[in-house]
Amino acid sequence: MTTSPEPSALVPSGPSRRTVLAGAAWTLPAVAAATVAPVASASTTTTLTFDRAIYSGTVCTDITGASVTVDGAAASAVVTVSTSTGYRFANGASTFVGVPDETGRVPLPAIRAQVGGTTGTLTATTTDATAVATLTVPASTNTQNLRRRMWTNTGAGSAAGSVDIAAPTGSRAVGTLVTLDPSGILRRGSSTIATGVTSAFAEVERSNYLTVTYVDATGMHRRMWTDTGVAYPSAKVDATVPANSVAVGTFVTLGPDGVLRRLDATIDSGVTSAFAELDKNNYLNVTYVTATGMHRRMWTAAGTAYTAGRVDETVPGDSVAVGTLLTLGADGTLRKGGNTVTTGVTSAFAELDMSNYLNVTYVDGTGMHRRMWTDTGVAFPTGDVDATVPTDSIAVGTLLTLGADGILRKGASTVAAGVTSAFAELDKDNASAVTYVDGSC
Repeated sequence: MTTSPEPSALVPSGPSRRTVLAGAAWTLPAVAAATVAPVASASTTTTLTFDRAIYSGTVCTDITGASVTVDGAAASAVVTVSTSTGYRFANGASTFVGVPDETGRVPLPAIRAQVGGTTGTLTATTTDATAVATLTVPASTNTQNLRRRMWTNTGAGSAAGSVDIAAPTGSRAVGTLVTLDPSGILRRGSSTIATGVTSAFAEVERSNYLTVTYVDATGMHRRMWTDTGVAYPSAKVDATVPANSVAVGTFVTLGPDGVLRRLDATIDSGVTSAFAELDKNNYLNVTYVTATGMHRRMWTAAGTAYTAGRVDETVPGDSVAVGTLLTLGADGTLRKGGNTVTTGVTSAFAELDMSNYLNVTYVDGTGMHRRMWTDTGVAFPTGDVDATVPTDSIAVGTLLTLGADGILRKGASTVAAGVTSAFAELDKDNASAVTYVDGSC
């Protein structure tokens, strides 16, 4: 097979992969927090203060911008924040662990309601202090819609790929035709795959078989369907992993303790962000970030470790893995390996295509951009695409962005409006499929 070479040998051309699936590394919203009550000056005691007493949201819109401030003796201590039943952080976990910045503030990940009409609590604890805030979300009886739209490898619309199905309010697209609803029901179309699911990841492999990896209270599970949509039970896999682990790729989970696993085997520990995908040969590529930088590990289609695919590069420890060999730093620097692709990036999505060419779609202050590299790691400038989109857009697929106004775009062209969630990927023919949820909450 062919794989991308050591990134140090590459010359970048310059410029959501699934930014919503970035393991334990959180994309923190750039939303101004509500007024924070003054905290006591440094003392021998510790004070924890949430920036709001009550956090309100909906089953379709995450609660964002939350934070807790630490003051006093344990101002630099680790803070553990937990959600009560009915609420989870956006990656499916019920617990988040953070360290205060120089001001004592710990920004929290987005918080997601599992059931509308419930009141819950957000609890922060450190060595000698506790703080509690209220979580509230109104009930909703509306039904949204799951839709799938497709384009051929030449960019022409493929009406035969269109699918429209009713979906429970607040469902999230986590793969082609796959959604996870707020109550933890994972579906393929309108059919239930599993219940009690806290995290899920889906992708199509080299034969266009759909592979879905998900986590519930019993561990990690993989289920598959053929390219014609028939269940493929011989591919079932179940493995024991910690509860609240996050599915970041086929067979791959990131535990709340920072342990990255393939099935139940440890890949590495101290991991803050991870991304995994299958390539054109069904080799599994896992890119992750630790305090020492970015790392890529690989396994063959038979599950054997592929040591020739190992890559280790120095990147900032606050970087988020957004694709194979690609990371996005907190300062907006997008890197391929250790090399800068561009700066000022607010969102990025990367994936390998049918030729193992690496496609990265990103958003900056000028719009949406697509850049490519060949399977040997050479910049492929003929693949460059630039389009004007709102700067608050999120990259959700190759050439696809979702604006804060709910408009889903392919390039600069509108695909749909009123969209609350979207996931896109290229299949074995380089056809582009986007699955999205729309409708009123």
